[in-house]
Amino acid sequence: MNGSLQQYYNRIRMRNAAIAEQRRTECEKKNPRIASLREEQGEIVRRFAAGKITNEQAQSRLGAIAAEQKNLLIAMGLGASYLDPIYTCPKCRDTGEIGKGRQKPCSCALKKMQEELTDGARINTRETFAAFNPAVYATDAQRSFGVRCKAYCEKYVAALPHPEKPNLLFLGAPGLGKSFFANAIAYGAIERGIETRKVTAYRFIQDVMDGISNGTDAVRIYANLPFLVIDDLGTEPMVPNVTKETLFSVLNERIAMRLPTIVISNQMTDALSERYDERIVSRLTDKSVTAIVVFSGKNLRTRQS
Repeated sequence: MNGSLQQYYNRIRMRNAAIAEQRRTECEKKNPRIASLREEQGEIVRRFAAGKITNEQAQSRLGAIAAEQKNLLIAMGLGASYLDPIYTCPKCRDTGEIGKGRQKPCSCALKKMQEELTDGARINTRETFAAFNPAVYATDAQRSFGVRCKAYCEKYVAALPHPEKPNLLFLGAPGLGKSFFANAIAYGAIERGIETRKVTAYRFIQDVMDGISNGTDAVRIYANLPFLVIDDLGTEPMVPNVTKETLFSVLNERIAMRLPTIVISNQMTDALSERYDERIVSRLTDKSVTAIVVFSGKNLRTRQS
C-alpha cells in the first residue's frame, strides 16, 4: 500500500477512535457502572498477562462483562453494539487490506486508488475496455488491428502482475489509440488490486526534479512501483545529467525486477535512438521482456463521423 493510502486509513482510524471514545465517555457519565466494567476489563487482562488467572477464567469473566454492558446499553436505549469498535469498512476494519498471509487490497482501497489516480486525469475512467468501440476506426484494417490489440491488452491485464513479457512499448503517430489502450490496461490493473501510476514523461521528469529539490527519492519511487505507465515519451525536457540518467535508471531497475511497465511515444525507434543513447533504447526495445506494438492508420481524433 502506498504512503498516501496509509495516511488515508490512519486518518479514518483516528477519526473513528475519537468517535468511539466520545461515546464511551458519554455512557460512563450517564451510568458509572459502565466505567466500572471497563476498569474490571483492564484488570482481568493485566492479571492474565501476569499469569495470575487462566485463559478460561479470563474469557469467562470478559464474556460476562460484555453481556452486562450490552444489557446496560439496551436499557439506556442506545443499542447493544453502541460501544463496539467503529469501522468505516467492516470488511478490512479500516486497514485497506484483507486476507490471511499474503494480503491484498480491500475493495474500499481499490476504490480509493481509483479516485486518487483519476485525480489530475492520470487515469481516465471513460477509457476502459468496456468503452472500446470498433466503429471509431476508419478502415477495416485499422478496425481489425484495434480488436486484436484490445484482446492482447486484456490478456496482458489478466496475467498481471507477471505477464510473460512485462513491458509494452506503444509507438505511432498521435490519435491512433495508444493512450486509450494504456489507460484501459492501467484501469484494469487497479481493478485487480495492483498499485498503478500513469504519468506523462514531462511529469515524470518534473517529479524527479522536485525530488532533487526537496530530498524525495522520486527515482526510487518510480523504480519500485508495482505498475507504471509513462505516456508521451519524447516530449519531456532534456535536463542535462537528469533526463537520460533517470530514464535509464528507472527502466533498468524495473526490467531487473520484471515490474510491468508501459511506455508510449509518438516517435518511432529511429527518432528515439536520435534523442536518447543506446542504453535507453536497448532497454525500451528489448524483445525478451518487451512487446512492441506499432499503431498506424488515420487519426481517430480528427475523423469525421
